[in-house]
Amino acid sequence: MRYKFISRENNNRLILIYAGWGMDWRVFRHMRRHGYDIIIVWDYRQLTFDWSVVASYDEICLVAWSMGVFAASVTIHEILPRITKSIAVGGTPDPISDTLGIPVEIYRGTAEGLNAGNLRKFHRRMCLDAGHYSAFREVAPRRDISSLRDELYALETHTIFHAPQVCRWDLAIIGRHDRIFPPANQMRAWRDKAPTVITEGAHLPDMQSIIDDYIVDKDTMATRFAAATETYNEASVQVQQKIAQALYKILKNAAAVDALCGDILEIGCGTGTLTRLYADECAPASQIELWDIAHTDAAAYYDNAVSRCCDAEVAIRRRQPRSAYFILSSSTIQWFNSPTSFLEQCARVLLPGGYIAFSTFVRGNLPELLETCPKLDRHLPTANEWRAMLPSALEPIICQPSVVTITMDSTRDVLEHLRRTGVNALAHGTDAVTMARRILRHYPRHEDGSYTLTYYPLIIVARKIDPTIKDLGE
Repeated sequence: MRYKFISRENNNRLILIYAGWGMDWRVFRHMRRHGYDIIIVWDYRQLTFDWSVVASYDEICLVAWSMGVFAASVTIHEILPRITKSIAVGGTPDPISDTLGIPVEIYRGTAEGLNAGNLRKFHRRMCLDAGHYSAFREVAPRRDISSLRDELYALETHTIFHAPQVCRWDLAIIGRHDRIFPPANQMRAWRDKAPTVITEGAHLPDMQSIIDDYIVDKDTMATRFAAATETYNEASVQVQQKIAQALYKILKNAAAVDALCGDILEIGCGTGTLTRLYADECAPASQIELWDIAHTDAAAYYDNAVSRCCDAEVAIRRRQPRSAYFILSSSTIQWFNSPTSFLEQCARVLLPGGYIAFSTFVRGNLPELLETCPKLDRHLPTANEWRAMLPSALEPIICQPSVVTITMDSTRDVLEHLRRTGVNALAHGTDAVTMARRILRHYPRHEDGSYTLTYYPLIIVARKIDPTIKDLGE
């Protein structure tokens, strides 16, 4: 396999893109994502790679396209511990298949009849329309026909001798108008294996939009949440407190305790809204560790607490196994690249019999805002999808949705609330200006002249299964 960095600014996060068959780096040369370096991998005649070139990165987000989905599945095992998010686009782990990929006869016919004219036809079929094809030609790969034919034959051989080793994909994106990988085959391939999103696109994706929509700009998020914690107003505090209070109450009931006892790890402590509820009550011997992506002094008030400014998705992978009895998080993990991967790590870190309790938000959160600014849709999971993210080692006890509504007097109050809470952390530059204008002009108003903002929080409590305790029914 060959590679090229198309964006390299000494970031500690990397987006690793596996291109499709016949491609090279030129197709993606204009891509950028703040806070991430970007590397393109292509040419699958040989499925070997020198992973030392990405050894310096703490976090890697994988985006694989077309035949790159299979290639990634069989080659990335060495860097799996650092991959937080994996997205498949227009491809499957079984790429040559009558039911799960490209039909066998079509694939072999492409290889046997490949020439310059047929390659142009293939490129046109990749694209949605004439305008899309014209744009592609501006960045088209520069590879000779013989190398492309060899790659097709090699890939068919690879599918026979190499079994996919990646068990978890966070998302599969399928273009409704894909004329290379039949959409119905993609749906079958991903059924019960990964959540799917259907777009109105063709086989050639808008990769820039994909990374903008699904890979979190953590540096901007940290900056804006740090600023927000200094400016919380009464409405902002009210929402955070209601959710944190409900979370702590539900946890105590689920664990059947009056106070927490045992080592505690809190993720996304912020200003300490949740911390203050349990820290004064917990047993003196309990050690509390508070993590946040922005600097926090929440631990300063407690002798048995320490704080750490870190990216929890990265830090949790370095935490010792079985080192916490409680893992708590209020309104945080929806900002992660991969909550699924994070929860798997939490199961590893928890002691047998320990608890994880977290609040998050479900699809449809802030409906008034989404009605005004659809681009702020964070693709939140449903309550059932959040529950399904729990690994088998975590036994769900509580999965409780609720509604929190706040009322404001003007659209300026709405904007101020969003600014103070950091809800708009991923809107930046001209996007933030556009969002503000739309809210001022189009935000829904009630008959009494008031404006509301509705949150849909979800609280989940799960217990790590203790393998030494057998089910009485066995």
